[in-house]
Amino acid sequence: MSGDVQVRFCERPGVRFPRATHRNIYVGSERAGHRVMQSVTRFLEARLRLSVNRAKSAVSRSGERHFLGFRLRRDSADDSVAVMLSKRSKERIDEKIRLLTPRSWGQSFADCIRRLNAYLRGWIGFFRVCTSSSAFETLDAHIRRRLRALLLKQWKQKSTIAKRLIHLGVEREAAWSTVYAGNRSWWALSHTPSVDWALRNRVFGKRYGLVSLEKRWKELRRQVGTGPEQQLLLGLSAGNRRRRSKGGNSPDPARPEEPDVGPTSPVL
Repeated sequence: MSGDVQVRFCERPGVRFPRATHRNIYVGSERAGHRVMQSVTRFLEARLRLSVNRAKSAVSRSGERHFLGFRLRRDSADDSVAVMLSKRSKERIDEKIRLLTPRSWGQSFADCIRRLNAYLRGWIGFFRVCTSSSAFETLDAHIRRRLRALLLKQWKQKSTIAKRLIHLGVEREAAWSTVYAGNRSWWALSHTPSVDWALRNRVFGKRYGLVSLEKRWKELRRQVGTGPEQQLLLGLSAGNRRRRSKGGNSPDPARPEEPDVGPTSPVL
């Protein structure tokens, strides 16, 4: 529980609570986080008779918590909220890329690209709500390097690799010196200047039709406009400013039985 936005739990007539619900509560300090954690846990277990999974509940910085695949980070300069990939989501996509681009791929390169594209389109469709493209740029570079290593292994012989590089526009001397300069692994060879230039981004995009996560993210962001995720971020930022203008976290004396969370905060 961290950040600068507070969530108020309200008990209303006729409200039904699902059996399993995930909630993140953002407060202004670690001390407030522990206080709110105890209050909310007591309220849920005593008043609503719900069980709280303490193994999955914690007080920590917002950037360290995984929530539906994302983590939130607030910029104190302008009170904006950045939505980013969580550490767990990054590890999962890295593992999936390794499975989809194995070095021992025995089928055609086009089939590998086709399977990879199908997964990437669905994945970026969910994570398009991220507000920064830096993670997608890194993933694009990692995917292209794995594909370069896969192609090099499919070409097998050093002489074949050199001839393919020359065919793709690399100077003859540079191609032969790159291939025969020591006993490099496929992974090391995949990130040499000659191979990077021969199998550059445009080659993967136009010749092989590889989906770029960064470009697809920009396309989806233009289509989204003012969708629900933008409204959520605007609400979080507005809650920051509204709480500061009213002078902090004053408890609501009219409802002492509810969790000890600021009454002026938006409900997520």
